[in-house]
Amino acid sequence: MPVTPAPENKEATSKEAVSLASFSGRGLTSKQPIQVDIKTAPKNSGITFHVLSSKTNQYVEIKACADNVVNTLRNVVLGKDGTRLCIVEHFLAATTLWGVEDLSVYVAGLEMPLGDGSAALWTDLFEKAGMQPSPPQSTIELKEPIILTRGDRTLMALPDTKFSVQYMMDWNHPKIGKRWQSWDVGQNPAEITRARTFGTLKDHQMLGLENDVISLTADDFTMPLHWEDEPVRHKMLDLVGDLALCGINPLRIKAKFVSIKGGHEIDVEMAKRLAAALPKHN
Repeated sequence: MPVTPAPENKEATSKEAVSLASFSGRGLTSKQPIQVDIKTAPKNSGITFHVLSSKTNQYVEIKACADNVVNTLRNVVLGKDGTRLCIVEHFLAATTLWGVEDLSVYVAGLEMPLGDGSAALWTDLFEKAGMQPSPPQSTIELKEPIILTRGDRTLMALPDTKFSVQYMMDWNHPKIGKRWQSWDVGQNPAEITRARTFGTLKDHQMLGLENDVISLTADDFTMPLHWEDEPVRHKMLDLVGDLALCGINPLRIKAKFVSIKGGHEIDVEMAKRLAAALPKHN
């Protein structure tokens, strides 16, 4: 069955979508071709994925929101009517930190491209397409703390004067151990956007990723790190991307997000709580 292309743009007007950037490649986990076309969307509409259904060969509209999350085991998966899109968190982190808030993203494939396991694929693409970074100011007040605990994992949203994230890792590995790192809107986004994902060599061999991303052996990493604490920086990147599922750019929120051993599941729960507690737009 031939693939239905993403809708073509006519001469752009204020009411019509404008193509911003596109990417063609191969999914690292699905091993299948992927085509991503990024277009403008109406103001205050947020980010919406249009995912090509393998059943109908038509695009299924899936809003980037916590209510549409169907799996958080290894990555964040959005789904609707049987159509799913994997690995959305790095793209959402990139759009958050770049300040791109209203997009229609057409995807022919099962996953968002992983690149080297960081968000650099997307920020580099934005830059090459001439999209200038314009992160928003923190203007939305968080009225009271939100504290979530799941077993030994905790994620807190604490009222503050600006957006920031802090993460504490505690891994039984000689090159990780206990790590604590923070990032706020006054720092260079590249300090987290270029932090790559990681996992055990056994898991990556099972997924066929051992030559593409960082893996943990018994006592080391399979690739040189950009920073000694790159794994904890990547955890902050994931947190930023997951928080974007609250429906607004989380950089707008005057809050300090403190995660202790957190992951996608508790992050998405926080996004749901934020969506209920905050106004949709400032």
